[in-house]
Amino acid sequence: MRHLLLLRHAKAVAHARGGEKDIERELAPRGRRDAGLLGRHMLGRDLRPDLALVSASARTRETVALLMAQWPAPAPLDIQRSLYLAEAPAMLEALRAAPDEARTLMVVGHNPGMADLAMNLTAGGDPDARMRMMAGFPTCALAVFEVKADSWMELTFQGARLVDFVTPKHLDA
Repeated sequence: MRHLLLLRHAKAVAHARGGEKDIERELAPRGRRDAGLLGRHMLGRDLRPDLALVSASARTRETVALLMAQWPAPAPLDIQRSLYLAEAPAMLEALRAAPDEARTLMVVGHNPGMADLAMNLTAGGDPDARMRMMAGFPTCALAVFEVKADSWMELTFQGARLVDFVTPKHLDA
């Protein structure tokens, strides 16, 4: 059994009006808080990946750094420019290219692609988690999937079971 963790980056600062590019936007104070909160939650649930595929944006890289700062040891990162604002099919291809040694894989990216990927992967699972996910995929949301495949190359749409869907609001409650 493999596990897949889909994480949307934490809350970023508003779009800059000057010369700052979107890819350079950093986290807002709330985003920094939420990333640490989620990192502690993941540690407590033993939801630490063997490898994290991360969009090249500043906000995704910062989210992962703050998340993993809560853990005894960080997971290896694979920063991929192709994941920046990627759509679901492109993210699925990145997943399918992941090394099979990674039994638990995390992808950190952006909406709307992240929400689309999560919905397209879901083939059953926890009905409450599915309802929460269908209501929206906010910043710093984490979808946890079980994947019955011998290789990541075998992953397809409708090929995973949703186990949990966690948001910072859910963790604050």
